[in-house]
Amino acid sequence: MTRVKICGLTRSEDVALCRELGADYLGFNFSARSPRRVSEEAAAELRSASNGACRVGVFVDEERDAVCRAIEALRLDLLQFHREIAPEDFGYGLPVVAVRRVSGAVFPHERALLDRCHAVLFDTAHPELAGGTGRTFDWSLLAGHRGAAPIGIAGGLTADNVGAAIRTARPFLVDVATGVESSPGIKDPGRLRAFFAEVRRADG
Repeated sequence: MTRVKICGLTRSEDVALCRELGADYLGFNFSARSPRRVSEEAAAELRSASNGACRVGVFVDEERDAVCRAIEALRLDLLQFHREIAPEDFGYGLPVVAVRRVSGAVFPHERALLDRCHAVLFDTAHPELAGGTGRTFDWSLLAGHRGAAPIGIAGGLTADNVGAAIRTARPFLVDVATGVESSPGIKDPGRLRAFFAEVRRADG
């Protein structure tokens, strides 16, 4: 079964609905660049709503102290880094999700580090944004890939295309933010339900 990660969560009611619908991973963005950024002050409420789920902290270029504070504030289970993965990223005592931005070479030189990851998430390259682009890439680039770490797909996924993404690349994980929102950080219940239904239909 394809795992589902709902990313960019900012409200406890959205967290509760994602849990009800069967989300495997809940993503909380701590990057100051993101309109979906979660403050440390809001983390306590979100932590309570997400109890029992796998909480993923999303980071871009935050310093180690900021990552440690986020881990403590939200009791994170996984760390997701939207940059080149580094050996020190494995030093927090938590599994790591690496994000690769697809533009040309799909599998970069730091393959030994990627193989240590919980998963490698492939997202659409953008000259300015680290994620949340709302744009797809050519999923066939991932078809048939077999590596030590399972793969995920992000970038422009919606209920209209997630089935095709799953059937093309057979990923371990699909990750969505923009495609289930009414505005940045505000999830749309109808779009969420439709997305989960199409994932389950594709898994058949």
